[in-house]
This record gives sequence, C-alpha cells and structure tokens, in this order.
Amino acid sequence: MKNISTMLFVFTMFIVLTAASCKKEKPGSELVTVNGQTFGCRVNGTPFIADKWDHVNNIPPVRIRFRYSPVLQTNTLQVLAEKENRLIELWINSPVTVGTKNLNFSTLPHPTIVNPLDYGLYQIFYPSKEFITNNSIGGHVNIIVADTVNQRVEGTFEFTGTDRITGEKVIITNGYFKNF
Repeated sequence: MKNISTMLFVFTMFIVLTAASCKKEKPGSELVTVNGQTFGCRVNGTPFIADKWDHVNNIPPVRIRFRYSPVLQTNTLQVLAEKENRLIELWINSPVTVGTKNLNFSTLPHPTIVNPLDYGLYQIFYPSKEFITNNSIGGHVNIIVADTVNQRVEGTFEFTGTDRITGEKVIITNGYFKNF
C-alpha cells in the first residue's frame, strides 16, 4: 500500500511538472515553411508571420535564393519574407560562407543599387516606410550552413532598421531562415 501511494505521488508530480512546462511559449512557433524554405522573426517583439502569397504569379511568401552573377562570378544571398503589407529582406554579398556577416553599411536596397552592400530591410508598402540598416545602427546574420552549389543555407539574424526620413527605428530579433 505504501509503495502504491509513493508511486501515485511521483506520477502526480510528473504530470503537474510536465503540464507546467508545456505552458511556455514554444521556440520557433512563428516559423513558416513554404516549399522547403523556412523563415521567422519578431518585429518590435511581435511575431512576423510570412503569409502573403501572390497566387496570380505563383510567388510564395518566403523566398530564399542565391543570385549568381556570371559577369562578377559571385553568389549573393537574398532572403525575402512578405506579410500583408510588409516585407523583410536580407542581402548578403559573396562570398556566402559559414560565420557572421555584419549589416553595418549605409546603402540603398536592391534593385535600386545593382550590387548593394550587405543590409537588412523592413519595409511597409502603404503608407510607404523603409527601415534599413546603416553604418551607425546595423545588425548581423549568423550563417550556420552555406552550400552555394546545392543552394542550401541556414542562419539566424537580428538588426535595427532606421527610416532615413523620420529617423524612426524598427528592431528585428529572433530571426531564422533555412533553405533545404
């Protein structure tokens, strides 16, 4: 009888502790995977869920691609994610290798500049606002996997974008992307 009471107590404590641990927010709960491409982050602490499909042109909300330039013989990484009226873009110049890439340059985004410096961008289309990294407040991309031959890449990122006109800032955190 004593063994049954002890086992019942241990089992009850196990259930209580397991239930308490399940209440925590699951990491990666804001990740979206489309066509083998995963993306997620937070904008000023709020999850950014990429969900804007362009069904007419068959353009998914997440696009992670290498852009090869035969003239320059470079492989640039472009990560795009769209939500409703908003876009997040990362641009990493060649060589795309494992390690940390700093986003601390003042530049205009692609395609305004054909081969811009590395940047992070948060854009609102209506009303039009563009928050881009610069040389005073930037961020970084940590590339975990980089295989330009097989077009596979995985990384994390965070950055602060600044509106050039108003000086307003947007903070992007908990960023993750993967193309497998």
